[in-house]
Amino acid sequence: MRMIVAIMVVLLSGAASAQERRDKPSEVGATIDRGLAFLTKDALAWKNKHNCASCHHAALVIWSMREAKQRGHAVEEPVLAQLTKWVAESGDGKFGLARPASAPKALSPKAVWFALALGADPKPDAISQKGMKLLLKTVKSEQTENGSWSTWPETRPPIFGDSNESMTALATLAVLPAAAAGDASAKAVRDKGIQWLAKTKTDNDPQSIAMRLVLWRRLGRPANEWEPLIQHIKKRQNADGGWSQTKDMASDAWATGQALYALAHAGIKPNDPVIARAHAFLIKTQRSDGSWPMTSRPVKPGGKGSTSLIPITGAGSAWAVLGLVRSR
Repeated sequence: MRMIVAIMVVLLSGAASAQERRDKPSEVGATIDRGLAFLTKDALAWKNKHNCASCHHAALVIWSMREAKQRGHAVEEPVLAQLTKWVAESGDGKFGLARPASAPKALSPKAVWFALALGADPKPDAISQKGMKLLLKTVKSEQTENGSWSTWPETRPPIFGDSNESMTALATLAVLPAAAAGDASAKAVRDKGIQWLAKTKTDNDPQSIAMRLVLWRRLGRPANEWEPLIQHIKKRQNADGGWSQTKDMASDAWATGQALYALAHAGIKPNDPVIARAHAFLIKTQRSDGSWPMTSRPVKPGGKGSTSLIPITGAGSAWAVLGLVRSR
């Protein structure tokens, strides 16, 4: 009898401990919450100082907050509403600069990133819907005849860069909500973008691979088109658990967040060793203020990056949150 009682005590204690572990917020959850707190504070600081709706401090922050909210994380609702209205009323996203001769229809990346941000809301209000129409008008008008979108030469990646594949995948993703809602012109633009990507060999840029995988999965494309992309991303994981933007760079939050985001779309589970190592990397490298360290890439190899790391730190941290939220 004493033996039975002892066994029952051990079993009940173990069950209680297991329950406590389940109820205790995970490290990933706490990391996401700290990241969201940083993004909220950082975006407001940028808005108050510059009043410039940007891809770094508006679009990506809205996108990450929307996805976090949809998956049960608490977000600052007034801030999300304020940032969303700011982007929705910012105009058509078109760059007024003269296009270079080598890219006469160079894309306005702002229109794409802003459309992606507003499109992350499953139930956009009237202001967001109006803003989305303006932004997508720009995106549609800048699609080239072959179905791709062309980038600006000699611009700093990753927001710009020189990857037509990356921007074509992102632009096609941006028009998906409108196409799904029955917009005939959006469907035509989407289909031309898909056709170009399907017949174009990847440029092997990490962002191109990740965004193509997200797009193919959202479209329900055949497995033989996206399974090789999964293996490609997995093989690129570094020993520290993160991913790099280029082979000669260290792992960072932008590349790691995008890789996680893409793998989660492909159905890779949180207990997969690849995901677990990536989570550990982002948990370890998050700074005390909730951000992640980032490096500004130069326009040309051997050149210098931006002297201000505020924009890329905000954008990289947003991608870290997006990746963690999706892959949790």
